Amino acid sequence: HTSVELRPQPTMIYGLLALSLAVTGVSAKDYMVTINNLAFQQPLGGIFFMIHEADVEPLYTLGAPASDALAVLAEEGSPADLVEMYDAMDGVLMAKAVTEGAPYFLGETANFTFSVNSLFKRYYISLATMAINTNDCFVAVNAAPIIPGVEIGLPGLDSGTEANNELCSFIPGPACPPTNSTDGTKRTETSEGFVHVHRGFIGVNEGQDIAEEDLAVSGLPLSSTGYTWLNPMANVKITEI
Repeated sequence: HTSVELRPQPTMIYGLLALSLAVTGVSAKDYMVTINNLAFQQPLGGIFFMIHEADVEPLYTLGAPASDALAVLAEEGSPADLVEMYDAMDGVLMAKAVTEGAPYFLGETANFTFSVNSLFKRYYISLATMAINTNDCFVAVNAAPIIPGVEIGLPGLDSGTEANNELCSFIPGPACPPTNSTDGTKRTETSEGFVHVHRGFIGVNEGQDIAEEDLAVSGLPLSSTGYTWLNPMANVKITEI
């Protein structure tokens, strides 16, 4: 007798694949990220976040110079330059700013949501926001896996782009009069030049006679007692919704 070999046709294969995906419920998953400010007198500014693949340029590398876009966020509190920088990069699924409700004071939270289908690719989350009563302190998540239920404590980081002179003419936050607001980044020759863990608010001008434009809203120099912190400065939680 004659044997006949039956081979599956392409349409059959695609149909089985579609059926398999439908049965297993594979689809985009929705996540919520919650950022909680833990630092006394150190409100957080607008937030930058991105969802990306593993090989995307990191937000920062400890011991290396900060990018110009990160310097803008760390000194001025604006996430716009980071959004523009990463939005154009290959491997970035989304790059966005969260500014509604900012600044976020002690005990306040910022929330944002995103959707991702990780069936064929693994994605990571990065985010950053400035502690706006400082020269150039920021907190950040740097390429963390998207794991529901995970919580991450964020220490204060120093972008190393501006000296920690603690003068209000260099600080954009509410500790300083709005007439003293900074105008653009102010990279200084005495800055450290690289990203590192921040040493805190030292109170370098306490008891000093400084210019009126550098005084706090209290009419006095900014103090260590009023504006320093202990790490972590913030907490981030990822939840599947």
